[in-house]
Amino acid sequence: MLLSTLLTVFLSTPVFAEQFQAPVTDTRWQIIESPLECSLMQPIPGFGEAGFYRRNGGPLMLTFSTFSQPAEQTHVQFEIAAAPWQNSEAHTSLTSISTQKGQKKFTIDGLYAQQALTHLQEGRFPVIRYRPQTSMSEISVMLSTIHLSDSLPAFQQCLSNLYPDTFNEVQYLTVYFDLEKSEIDAAAQKALTRLANYVKVDDSIQEIRVTSHTDNHGRLRLNEPLSDARAMAIKDFLVQCEVPEQLINTQSFVDRKPIVSNKTQMGRAQNRRAEITLIR
Repeated sequence: MLLSTLLTVFLSTPVFAEQFQAPVTDTRWQIIESPLECSLMQPIPGFGEAGFYRRNGGPLMLTFSTFSQPAEQTHVQFEIAAAPWQNSEAHTSLTSISTQKGQKKFTIDGLYAQQALTHLQEGRFPVIRYRPQTSMSEISVMLSTIHLSDSLPAFQQCLSNLYPDTFNEVQYLTVYFDLEKSEIDAAAQKALTRLANYVKVDDSIQEIRVTSHTDNHGRLRLNEPLSDARAMAIKDFLVQCEVPEQLINTQSFVDRKPIVSNKTQMGRAQNRRAEITLIR
């Protein structure tokens, strides 16, 4: 009965040059779960794939990606098709976005994406319409609800577990030191722990670059080992936080790269520092 009803709604939608949707008898959902990203995608034969994606710190997105139907330079309509039991051919408009010639990925995010996910959970079908380069008529692409209940709980759990910090938030860190000291204070330890915890969940980090500096107070023969000691203090702390040692690259610049003038006490305090940069 369900199969018959679904076939009826697919066949009763407005007529386009071509319609794409997952087979009623073989609809699949593919899930990616990680601390930094979650996706719930559905392969659509002859078109590509469609579904929902979110990166930590970013909005929920609804994306339709094609390998065979690049768009003309016009616009794409995002719509919602009625649920099978509503026995309606009407499509509710969600939004419209402009497209570039040859565009193969169509995305809405934020509120529109959340609305589309809510409609999907209620049994309605997110749909896009646009004119591809391969045809003078519009095509339609439909995201099916079949088997959604098997995969949606895992996707929602992934969303709730996304890591709170983003790469941009921890990419740069500056630690300051007291005069002629290389000890890391409590505030710096907290910031370094936050950075280390992020590195452990983001396997795209290729290098942690640590550069150490002194002010121009004191003699060079004393400042050189002091600058080295500051770099090593940072490295040792990160290793204690279980960051792989091979990721950490230290450089000591002594007083050769001040960020402000050393003529004032405040300026010298800003120059007594170590800068930590995450490199992808």
